[in-house]
Amino acid sequence: MMSLITKSLAGMGAALLLAAGSAQAEGVSVLGARIGAVDVPALAKFYEAAFGLKEVNRFQLPTMTEILMNFGDTADAARKNTGPQVVIMSRKSNDTQDAIPHLILRVTDMAKTVAALKAAGGKMDGEPKPFGKTTTVIGMATDPAGNKIELIQN
Repeated sequence: MMSLITKSLAGMGAALLLAAGSAQAEGVSVLGARIGAVDVPALAKFYEAAFGLKEVNRFQLPTMTEILMNFGDTADAARKNTGPQVVIMSRKSNDTQDAIPHLILRVTDMAKTVAALKAAGGKMDGEPKPFGKTTTVIGMATDPAGNKIELIQN
C-alpha cells in the first residue's frame, strides 16, 4: 500500500523544496534531506511506520550509523525510486534547539497521517491549521528523536 505521503518532501536548513525530480537548477538538483538521531535504526522504524518510507541503504562505521530511506511499495521499489531520500545519521544527543532544520512532507490526508505519526511514536506540536485564507493545512510534528516535521496538505 502506497504511503499517504506523496513522493515530494522537503529538506533541511533553508526549507529546500524537494519535488521529486523537479526541484533543480541547471546542473544542480536536491539529493535528499538529512536528520539526526541517537538511535538511528529506531528512528528509521518510526519513519517507516508513520510515513511508509523504506530503507534503501545503510552505512555502519565504528562511530556512525547512516540509513537512507525513500518511498516505494516495497524496499526494492524504494531502492529504484530516483526521488530525494531521507537520510538519518547518528547524532550524540536528542537536544535539537534549532527549530529551522526540519523535513517538510506533502500529505494527501492530514488526519490519517497524524494518526499514523502518533501511532508510530511521534507527536504533534498542536493541531494542524489552515494556512491563511487558503485550503492548505499545515501541522508541525516531532519525531521520537526530536526532529521537526512540517506536514502540508494542499
